[in-house]
Amino acid sequence: MKNEKKVEKIMVKFSDFTYGVRMIMLIHRNKEGGKSNRPDRKAKRKISTNREEFREILSEFLELKEASKLPLRIYSSVNARNFEKGIREFKRLQLEADYKEIDVRYKFFLDIKNRFLSALMKPNSRDETYFLIDYDDTYSVKEIEGRLKELGVKILLRYKTKNGWHIITESFNPNEMGGIEIKKDALLLLDF
Repeated sequence: MKNEKKVEKIMVKFSDFTYGVRMIMLIHRNKEGGKSNRPDRKAKRKISTNREEFREILSEFLELKEASKLPLRIYSSVNARNFEKGIREFKRLQLEADYKEIDVRYKFFLDIKNRFLSALMKPNSRDETYFLIDYDDTYSVKEIEGRLKELGVKILLRYKTKNGWHIITESFNPNEMGGIEIKKDALLLLDF
């Protein structure tokens, strides 16, 4: 495995977010030239249920990313997912599809894997509640961290992204941070 060091570096950096049921995605973002809602879209999604599976999927996606000429990114869910809640949400969506027009119902079943992955990623299927603060250089890192500390919010992780920073925190009242984008069920940017 040629990218073993990179895999290990990511596993260490995001160690608190590699356990449990997690969605991992390899994607070509729209703002970087990716096309959404097309069958040939360069996106791949897999579910890991433990740290070893996470490592294997990460390694596979890094190899695919390096082999591609596209600017692909690798993401993972910040919050572990609850498989049982995901199953219940999928069943609810399936029942809902039963009362739709026949062509809509058929589309649901022809796209069954994606429908389940979507159900698993719904906010009500999460097993944890961590927040992600996504910001570009509008505010300084120290200013945002200072405001969080004043509120008594525990910061779990801070890392640089392509255009700014991500700070992962425990849940809190986001209204107390006014003016800063806080995502309640976001994706970690593992590699870009």
